[in-house]
Amino acid sequence: MRRLFMAIAGAVIMALGSGAISPAHAELLDFSFTTVSGATGSFTLDTDTPASGESSLGGGAAFPGTPGILYPNAVSNLFLSSTQLNLSGVTADYEVVPGLTSAGLGLPPGLGVLSGPVYPAGCSTGTNFTCAVTIGVLYSGSPSELSDDPASYLSLGIEFFDPETAEQINLTPDLYTNFQVVRRQAVPESNSSLSLLAFGIGGVGLLLKRKKNSNKPLTI
Repeated sequence: MRRLFMAIAGAVIMALGSGAISPAHAELLDFSFTTVSGATGSFTLDTDTPASGESSLGGGAAFPGTPGILYPNAVSNLFLSSTQLNLSGVTADYEVVPGLTSAGLGLPPGLGVLSGPVYPAGCSTGTNFTCAVTIGVLYSGSPSELSDDPASYLSLGIEFFDPETAEQINLTPDLYTNFQVVRRQAVPESNSSLSLLAFGIGGVGLLLKRKKNSNKPLTI
């Protein structure tokens, strides 16, 4: 009898271990936008990405003394359709520049600081700025970690660059005419664990019943 219990318990534990399904990331934010020039785009931001220990170039030569905080490969599924550049589902870094506030950018104060995807990954590190595009977003969350609150991200605009000369191609940012941020809904945890547990308990009862019945004398 003891061996029977141990065998069934082991099977239930193994089933629970293999049947549990983890919930989807609740920290993913989906962005979509259109611009004045007609460019369209979208990307997903993983707000659980840790910051790099290395500062990014931030404001660069245009705004000296304003390094950025880089979140490597925090951006996935970056799509962009524009006359300057087309991207299809690529990965990029996300940069936050605490020293470049909305007031410093000529906007009303208190709206946040400059942030956004920088493509390609690694283009804003080291000593040379080699980004082809920066997708500007005003960020009002903590610079030391990315917020998963969609309200922390406000509309700004896109800047295109020549990766070889670091010169900006569009003299003024291509401002957004439509900008949306939504938190991706988490998938509820599967009930398979509870079902397996109930199955295991039921199995124990059934086997015990069979064991008990097998010990009864046959009635003729």
